[in-house]
Amino acid sequence: MLDPQLIQRFAELILKEMRGELTEPEARELQEWQAADPQHAAFYERMHSVPELQARLLKFGEPDEDAAWQRFAQKHFPAPAETETVKVRRMHYRWWAAAAVTIAAAAAVWLWKPEPGQPKGNAPVAERPKTIMPATSKAVLTLADGSVIPLDSAGSQTFAQQGTTASQNGGSLVYQAGQPMGELQYNMLRTPRGGQFRISLPDGSQVWLNAASSLRFPVAFGNHERKVELTGEAYFDVRPDAAKPFKVAVAGEAEVAVLGTEFNINAYTDEPAIRATLVKGSVAVTAAGATRKLEPGQQAAISGGAPVIELRPDIEEALAWRNAVFYFNNSDVRAVMRQLQRWYDVEVEYRGTVPNRRFDGEIQRNLPLQDVLEGLRVSGLSFTIEGSKIIIQPL
Repeated sequence: MLDPQLIQRFAELILKEMRGELTEPEARELQEWQAADPQHAAFYERMHSVPELQARLLKFGEPDEDAAWQRFAQKHFPAPAETETVKVRRMHYRWWAAAAVTIAAAAAVWLWKPEPGQPKGNAPVAERPKTIMPATSKAVLTLADGSVIPLDSAGSQTFAQQGTTASQNGGSLVYQAGQPMGELQYNMLRTPRGGQFRISLPDGSQVWLNAASSLRFPVAFGNHERKVELTGEAYFDVRPDAAKPFKVAVAGEAEVAVLGTEFNINAYTDEPAIRATLVKGSVAVTAAGATRKLEPGQQAAISGGAPVIELRPDIEEALAWRNAVFYFNNSDVRAVMRQLQRWYDVEVEYRGTVPNRRFDGEIQRNLPLQDVLEGLRVSGLSFTIEGSKIIIQPL
């Protein structure tokens, strides 16, 4: 008989997984525990499938003022009209109260017992889809000499080049100020899908790099300008220096020039436009031979021509990734899935005719993929996970 304290421990981990609160080490612990014994895997299955337990856990939830969210929690959403906009509440799982942990622990004892007729030995257990966790701090740094250095959230290392020093501490990379020695030498920081990273450039400017993005920069800036190259998405907090304007070459199509400011650039190649959003300060955006100046709260959109200024853009949408949420503002299914592809490092396959659904609202970015998809099922779509692929089809 397994130690009751161990049963309680893994019951609590399974409950945290349901809530979307499971940390990476806990997820690994839970996966290793399931793999160690078929009875463990069977227990995991029963914790997820017993209606009585689910009902008791949900009973202790705090009420939510949004009726749609109540229906989501109870999984009784009616299919919306073909072009209806779907409202998605913040997925904080507030309806899971602390008392639920006690219930889960108590239920664990009788859940552990085999069902009548169930063999107690090494009976085969149906395999559950692997939990797909959100992005973590990871990137690849390519040095001027071609050397490739993997970076992750646990790393700590220091290296020198062209008269300057760079140090990694967890999910951040810091370059010390230095003087250029001869021709400028460049490094490239690249995040994969499912990764993000922060870098402090040689002048002290800070850059947060979103998933599936890259930043090319000199290890020491020259005497007249500070210029970097971006693909994907990044948030910049630029150190003021009137003698050295800071310039961002964007995906080979545009340039953003600043002195000192904070702004976001979204330049993914699979998005319909490049968007530069100014938070504070001033920037000049140049594309197709035309230059437009932005004021705080404005956004420039570039789609194969001169920049188009949007005077009242949705700033919350543009900066959502920096605030650790997915933000949907009348977003269609494909726009939503492009974000999930990058953040969770998955592929997406569409089967059949995808309904013209639109999404409004926010979902936390720290949730497992399965929980995010659960919040999107209100759209009348079926989401199936096969390995690292999401299959989407009408219900």
